Amino acid sequence: MIFRMTSLFLLVIMLVSVAQAQQLGPVTLWIPIVQSPPPTVAGYLGSEQNDALVAVGITSTGNIIIAGNVPVLAGVPETVLPNGESGALVQIAADGRTISRIVRVASTLSHAALAGDGSVVVCGPDGLSVVAPDLTTIRWTATPGNVARCAIAHDGRVAALMAADRTLLVYPANGGMPRSINVPGTAVHDIAIDATSGLVFATGYTQAASDLKVAFLRAYRLNDGGLAWQRYGFSASVVKGAGLTADSEGRRLAMGADGMLYMAGFTDGGNSIFTRDPADIHRTLSASELIKFDTYNNPFNLSGARSLAWYGRFDPATGTLLRGQWLLTRLSDGKGNSISIRGLAAAADGTLLLVGDTACCLQSRNGMQLFAQTLGNYESGEPFVLVVKSDFAQRLLWTALAAPDATAGGSPAVAVAVTADRLAVVVNLNPNSANSRALVTTGNPMFATRLGGTDGYYVTMPLNR
Repeated sequence: MIFRMTSLFLLVIMLVSVAQAQQLGPVTLWIPIVQSPPPTVAGYLGSEQNDALVAVGITSTGNIIIAGNVPVLAGVPETVLPNGESGALVQIAADGRTISRIVRVASTLSHAALAGDGSVVVCGPDGLSVVAPDLTTIRWTATPGNVARCAIAHDGRVAALMAADRTLLVYPANGGMPRSINVPGTAVHDIAIDATSGLVFATGYTQAASDLKVAFLRAYRLNDGGLAWQRYGFSASVVKGAGLTADSEGRRLAMGADGMLYMAGFTDGGNSIFTRDPADIHRTLSASELIKFDTYNNPFNLSGARSLAWYGRFDPATGTLLRGQWLLTRLSDGKGNSISIRGLAAAADGTLLLVGDTACCLQSRNGMQLFAQTLGNYESGEPFVLVVKSDFAQRLLWTALAAPDATAGGSPAVAVAVTADRLAVVVNLNPNSANSRALVTTGNPMFATRLGGTDGYYVTMPLNR
């Protein structure tokens, strides 16, 4: 029997001998069984050519599935599916270091998403395909054109965002004719889909006036494509009338393992619509709705217009904002500075993970340590990983990833995945002319040093609470 546990359990073994049974009765032994924590591994993926990772997921068996454009992966078993070229799925075993295989699924990938049963939807200029959990069987393929983002629900239905316009396509679980939804606005940045509520979601912004972008979050019914609810998306006159003149955008969406909808947004100032009820701009959010506990989630003393981040948890069925929070960095003089969220994921208990890239500087950036190593110095655009407690009242981890004696500027963390006990993050490291950029490695990965060109990179570690 295999025991999979995340904390200490006690196994009770009843040992009875004939003599003892007569004299002492049953003897009970309490033997502690402790499962080893998930592995901590960080390393590169790719070759001397340019590589670009786009998504990551963790299967129920602990395998890590990374999607991206990886022209060569030396020494790794390779499977080529129809039309498979650089666009690939890389499977890493549960130990975090063994690269089991690379499966070539498309010419190029823009995005991918992992379903609960281990199947994967991949999308890009070729259209989209759903790959079975064995990663060798294509369940179905569609060729609607260039797909920018894709999502898959637990019942197998798929949503696809077309790159050319704001069209959202929803496919049945077995493929076939999709339902087409036109999403109003200037740009749609991301989508998500939820079979439980029967809704598909879209976020982006409308250029409401020449000097004002206004974020929106919309939900559409899967059964008929109709609008179920809208949050934000206010008119320019209403926003300006409320004195909220900062630009805002919805940037990323994710369905959490807790069944909640998560959104990450951008704004260029603290006087933003994200301070208000997304259904009623005239109601300021309370302290229990917009959680602030230090200067890194309270947008004051800004150094001019800055790219601030905001994230929130919503009830997917109703669009009610349950909790929200700002995110910004601070210069050495205390002034607020920029940060951008490029990926997010939530565990079943609501623990929230966010990744992206940042300007100076994360909290306690100087002398920051990770994996018992002192990280290299800050450089603009370096990647970050943030883990936030489920009540948004504490940061459990907030770290950069620059290797010791190196920097990691211009190299965003682009995606994150989480289970009950571990996380996985992928980054694209962009080299500089001085060849001084590198990311921290640990745990004996297959590729522990930079490979050349733009390098893919992953890190997996326990989710400590």
